[in-house]
Amino acid sequence: MSDNKLFELLNNLSAVEKRECAAYLKSPYHNRREDVLELWLQCAVSPLKPKTEKGKATAQERHVQSFLLQHIENFLALRAYERTPLLSDLHLAPVYRQKNLHKPLDYLLRRADDHLAKMPRDHHFYHFQYQLESEKYAAVESQVRTKQTNLAAVSRAFDIYTVAGKLRLACLMESHRAVFQVNYDLSFLPGLLAFLPASDLLQVPIIALYYHCYQALTQGNESNFRAFRQELEALSPTLPIEESRTLLLLAVNFCIRRLNLGAMQYIREAFDLYRVGLEKQVMLENGRLSRFAYKNIVALGLRLEEFGWVESFIRDYEPFLDAKHRLANRDYNLAKLYFTQKDYRRAMPLLASVDENDLLLNLDSRVMLLKMYYETGEWDALDALLSSFKILLLRKKKVIGYHSAHYLNTLRYLQKLIRLNQHDKNATAAFRKEVSENAAVIEKEWLLLKING
Repeated sequence: MSDNKLFELLNNLSAVEKRECAAYLKSPYHNRREDVLELWLQCAVSPLKPKTEKGKATAQERHVQSFLLQHIENFLALRAYERTPLLSDLHLAPVYRQKNLHKPLDYLLRRADDHLAKMPRDHHFYHFQYQLESEKYAAVESQVRTKQTNLAAVSRAFDIYTVAGKLRLACLMESHRAVFQVNYDLSFLPGLLAFLPASDLLQVPIIALYYHCYQALTQGNESNFRAFRQELEALSPTLPIEESRTLLLLAVNFCIRRLNLGAMQYIREAFDLYRVGLEKQVMLENGRLSRFAYKNIVALGLRLEEFGWVESFIRDYEPFLDAKHRLANRDYNLAKLYFTQKDYRRAMPLLASVDENDLLLNLDSRVMLLKMYYETGEWDALDALLSSFKILLLRKKKVIGYHSAHYLNTLRYLQKLIRLNQHDKNATAAFRKEVSENAAVIEKEWLLLKING
């Protein structure tokens, strides 16, 4: 087991990490085992490969591999620790306090204030602030017990950290729950939501950001969404890229939900959010663009008929997709572009490479094929696909969550459309009314277009 884990970790080290890890392992303070260093050097020349059943590693080899794995993990943890100077200050402060080194401790706490001021202003900032204020309180208590303390600042920082953290988790849980139909224990969240409007905590930007985000996601409230966007725009320059990306996608989620309910004005809103994310380079995670974001951006751009921009985007951002999903997602989105332009001859063959293991992409490919079969009058193929598609949706209902109802409604209305006598004005009016009033239909516009023409 250890050789597989070591193999995976070694393969994921960057060139810089390997160079720094070599220096770490050569330091007697960190490593005094020559056999560990020898194994590292051996891996640098000839990368370690997992042993097969026939060539299992000996007990001694596994022992050395285990030590090397532990050292590499310690190195990576130390490297992450050193990237946040405040962590060193927070760990050193109690040491100085225990040694009664009051002047160095005072200097250290002032330096820690400077380090904190340079940190991103996400909810973690207030956790560090709480820890730092706690150390300041401990420093005063250890020197002069009669001196006024900073307990109010300790309490305030703790309140901001816990409230912001709880609201952030609530936003993530709501986003996750909507897709996977998971029920979470909200504990004291309802009480917190009732308390905040009358509290000055809602004036704290990070709390206002998450509060309005959660209210927008759960209530569908336009005013909360506008307040959320305003706070996000103001705070984005001070947030870590990862957090900006998370919040941007939560804003997009709100827009998509509103779109699913028929609020078409959110097409441009969601598209602009994605473009801002691309322009500010927050949409890429570890140099990769999510295939879900890639697909959503294309879909929104096509709804806005920005065909030139969409084609350039598909090709320009293809290299940023994960390698194992790259071809299928590029071809699916090109197929969608050609389908929208009514070039069915070019669109159909591209769907052959769609990965069956990518469920949502597979479902959307089937929907596109259904529409192309209808447009080209291939009724036998359309009927067969409708039957197999419905079985798949019922089998995967728990996996795809609320999406299931949208797909099933689309299939039901497509079957009705096929049988609909479009010369019967009463029948077409009833069909149009039923489709229009059902919010859970993913192809509402297309279905209505087929009877409006």
